[in-house]
Amino acid sequence: MPRTDETSTEALDRSVLVSLRELQEKGEPDIVTEVGGLFLKYAPDKIFAIETAVKTSDTKALRVAAHSLKSSSAYVGALRLSAVSRELEEMGRAGIIENAAEKVEELKIEYRKAKSSLEKELEYPC
Repeated sequence: MPRTDETSTEALDRSVLVSLRELQEKGEPDIVTEVGGLFLKYAPDKIFAIETAVKTSDTKALRVAAHSLKSSSAYVGALRLSAVSRELEEMGRAGIIENAAEKVEELKIEYRKAKSSLEKELEYPC
């Protein structure tokens, strides 16, 4: 899996989408459209679960929801979103809620960027 470049301004690592497209089988629905569509459909629920977990100080729920978002965002190339999700997952694992609300705000900003980039990608695939 590609590594996240902290200085990158790109919300999506398009090389991940290129790799995903290499799995495309002839005659099957577009894999990036399917995977990207599922991400766009379910990510808001995961973010809501993360917010709720932080508000209720439920570190286990935080860990589980952040882990799920970390994985799905990496799969579509939203590596910065995945990195922030990983930080929240680690906070949940460590039982730390302090400063998690600020991290959730960062997560939401990264999600909006990734969502916008992915929607554009799905309109005009490589």
